[in-house]
Amino acid sequence: MQRASGHPLRKRLVFSCVDKTRQRLFEAATEILNRRGIQGATTREIARRAGVHEVTLFRHFKSKEQLLRAILKRGLAAKAVVLDENSSRKENLRERMEKYGRHYCSHLEKNKGFASALLAGHLLPKSIQVLIADVICPVRGRLVSILADAQKGGVVRSDVDVETALDAFNDALYAGMLLQGAYVPENCSTDAYISTVVEVFVRGMNAANNGNFRTVK
Repeated sequence: MQRASGHPLRKRLVFSCVDKTRQRLFEAATEILNRRGIQGATTREIARRAGVHEVTLFRHFKSKEQLLRAILKRGLAAKAVVLDENSSRKENLRERMEKYGRHYCSHLEKNKGFASALLAGHLLPKSIQVLIADVICPVRGRLVSILADAQKGGVVRSDVDVETALDAFNDALYAGMLLQGAYVPENCSTDAYISTVVEVFVRGMNAANNGNFRTVK
């Protein structure tokens, strides 16, 4: 009987090639989505930018919608990981939200065009709106549960609605990154803006807050 010792290596090489192709497709799709928007991006242009045939794209993703779903899940899941990693109910809330805020804004900075398209979600086809909601809601739910867990541990005030608070925190970061310098004066650095949003958030939620507000400069 012929030995099959080389099979695992061949499999690893095949998987490595598949991963590299998917990575190129992710990068190309993100670039095109940033430039063209969700409705303007085409699978043909994405495939060409990735250096593959359109047929290859459809081998990995059956449609543009499936590719969009994968990109959204990838970016949003990373947010939960940052907030969840090494989490502890007694962890410093400010430090934790600062890490999350910086990751969130870094992601927005790299994907401003795509993020702007999501902001005008009501103009997108209903099928795309449903797709986006399907991806966002579970990740949002995970983030809410992390803050709720901190609330149970006495880190977050018991009278705070953590779901509403998280939405307000995300919206402040989202609006600031997209609007500053475009529609409103860019009167502070990105670092200062993030620190201020975090401070306001923590000041309002922290159960151990002593009433002192730290001014960010």
